[in-house]
Amino acid sequence: MSTDHLAFVDVGTAKIRTIVAEAEDRTARIIGTGNVTSRGIKNGMIVDVNEATSSIADSVQQACGGSSTKIQRTVVGFSGKHIGSTNPTVSVDTDRKSRMVTESAIREAEKQIESLTLPEDRIKVNMVIREFAVDRLQGIKNPLGMRGFRLDLDAHLVTAEAACLQNVALCVRRAGLPLMAGSFVANPLSCSESVLEPEDRDSGVILADIGAATTGIAVFKNGSICHTSALPVGGRHVTSDLAAALNIPFSTAEKLKTSCGNLYEDGGADKLAAEVLSQYNTTPEQVRYIIRARIEEILRMILCRAPYQPNNLVLTGGGASLPGIETFAEEVLGLRARVGLPKAMPEDSAELNHPAWAAGTGLLLWGTGATRIEANHDDDLEENEVGPERLVKPIIAGLSELRDGLNTLWYRRPRIVFGPPNMPQEDQNDRGE
Repeated sequence: MSTDHLAFVDVGTAKIRTIVAEAEDRTARIIGTGNVTSRGIKNGMIVDVNEATSSIADSVQQACGGSSTKIQRTVVGFSGKHIGSTNPTVSVDTDRKSRMVTESAIREAEKQIESLTLPEDRIKVNMVIREFAVDRLQGIKNPLGMRGFRLDLDAHLVTAEAACLQNVALCVRRAGLPLMAGSFVANPLSCSESVLEPEDRDSGVILADIGAATTGIAVFKNGSICHTSALPVGGRHVTSDLAAALNIPFSTAEKLKTSCGNLYEDGGADKLAAEVLSQYNTTPEQVRYIIRARIEEILRMILCRAPYQPNNLVLTGGGASLPGIETFAEEVLGLRARVGLPKAMPEDSAELNHPAWAAGTGLLLWGTGATRIEANHDDDLEENEVGPERLVKPIIAGLSELRDGLNTLWYRRPRIVFGPPNMPQEDQNDRGE
């Protein structure tokens, strides 16, 4: 069986993080990673196509180690305040003769979800099948072969602004990467794949991916996702508060946040931070006060997005790396909280075992369906179990070349369905020189 090379690109406001991996026989082997400063991206949206294209290309090239690795498939993670969701339910009749739920009935229900109309400026990006019901018997994960007259499908649709996603697609294509069915995943979903455990979903949890300019949110109840969205605030707002309050440059405020960002105790300031504190006649306590005020606001905004009162909060993303943030969240919200680290990564991949890589590693797990993740070593490779696997089936949005290769099999877990944005024909063929 041939080995495919895949690129998993997390397009963020501050950083573009890429993982390039080989996938074969349900095993993913990491070839390399790329981590470059984003250019041409603001608040999760493309504001300069050329700059953003260059940033994506640089990140992928870094992940390839400067070699001419040919990428066969790309999976792109995206964020932005334009992310939204809805929970539609559709009904179909079962087979008239046998009154049995068949694959045909399931496909018909899926097609009804896929054909739901959205406002002209919105696009369906990801679909998660939450559960089925047969003759109003709810909570069914696999209805195939069950007897009944009516099949209901309860789904979760993640949507985005069409223009925003089309611009991301344009930049990815111009960077020389292939885009086809199944190429886009909203960051809250990829992060949940990377850092949540089944018991998190079952007990009820809010996942918050705190990025530079936005915070992605995914809410789970009784094992299924029920809400996806994004807030227009993130870690850079903390830095902006410091810069404004202390009247210092943004770059200096960022370094000060990193040095004095412990939310509960003084971890000591480095030379630069000590000089800034002295120059502006301030103290670590005052810095923490500014940081805590903004973090508290973000935490309360996160909880307001939940459609019910959850039991747990999992914080991830680069903004979740502030020391003491989980304790502070428990104090502010009264929920059990923890910082979510990517799971199933090789232990010696220190860079990937960081909340800032939650989206990127989630794309890897999502896009490969791997049951093993291996580091790129020449000697015996350490293997890490990932489970249970998830089968992926594309929504076809003008591109059908992957349908035969990605769907067909039924699996007991909810199938996750996703597709690329519709692109004008001239954009689909657009490539950088």
